[in-house]
Amino acid sequence: MIYTNLSNVLKALRLRYAVPFVLLLVAVYWFGIHSWMANWGSTEAERQMILPGDDLIPVGNGKSTKAITIHAPPDIVWQWLVQIGQGRAGFYSYDWLANLTGANIHSADEIHPEWQHLTVGDGWRTVPPDYLGDLGKDAVSPALLIEPGRVLVLEMFGAHVLLPIDEGSTRLIVRGESGSSNFLTAMIVDPIVFTMERRMLLGLKARAEGRPDAPAELTVIAQIGWISAGIIVAALFVINRRSRFWLALPVVATLPALLMSHDIQAGLAAFLAAGISMLGFLSFGKNWWGPLLVIGSAVLLTLLLAPEAYIAIGLAFFMILLSVLGVMVVTHSKTLGGERPRLITPTR
Repeated sequence: MIYTNLSNVLKALRLRYAVPFVLLLVAVYWFGIHSWMANWGSTEAERQMILPGDDLIPVGNGKSTKAITIHAPPDIVWQWLVQIGQGRAGFYSYDWLANLTGANIHSADEIHPEWQHLTVGDGWRTVPPDYLGDLGKDAVSPALLIEPGRVLVLEMFGAHVLLPIDEGSTRLIVRGESGSSNFLTAMIVDPIVFTMERRMLLGLKARAEGRPDAPAELTVIAQIGWISAGIIVAALFVINRRSRFWLALPVVATLPALLMSHDIQAGLAAFLAAGISMLGFLSFGKNWWGPLLVIGSAVLLTLLLAPEAYIAIGLAFFMILLSVLGVMVVTHSKTLGGERPRLITPTR
């Protein structure tokens, strides 16, 4: 019955219906979300404000101003800000996304005195120096201007300005170059940059305020969702003799995350992304293209809009698991209810 219901859903998500849906989402992104991303969290006054480092930031495509209020004094916020970088405190962002490619980023949850000293010319490293041979050797965004406790301007990451609100609160303003006007760049690069940068600001805020990124209860439920999804996908490959060979593909997808980054969350995400895609094509053939487009769009929207996408996706997996279990229980109950006891004819 579950397979029948899933087949009905797939019919509703045929490619000819999925493509217009995705095009509608593209239009919403282009005309609404994209401009919101450029100035996330900032006020009109902050966008017009002249900030330190404005003369160091190229504004060929316009400028972007993002901002966030942090309930901690500027000196505390600065200590978290200045230690950012691969090989240091990480980026307080989606480590699991960065580590899909083996970036080996692990965000710290405490202030490290040894990472508090940054000088002009130093900077934030994005990948290890030996990344893919020597490709990571120059993967550093150098600091262009440093005013300790107040201003940090970096070549690639823009200006980070700390403005005190009161004794216990800080306004962190990030000024940078606006995204490209090129359509493809705006559709591919800008969402990636925004997703990671916004999560970094939220992660920095949580750490400076001394609280976790997400409530512990939600984190536990989300982890159950992710792990359960991984077990189910692996089991679906194993129980079907025809699909066992293809299990190698999602396993290979986990290798950069596991071997280069030592990140189990990233490995699980890679396994599920490749595994679900492959299982869909093995089970439904070309009919899987429509659902895959819709699922992919939903995941991308979650990354863009959710404050903590890993938790949100894990909760979605958990809800799907509960729904499937519910359908199985109802189906089993109906089956038992349909079995009528046979009348036994007494023998003489």
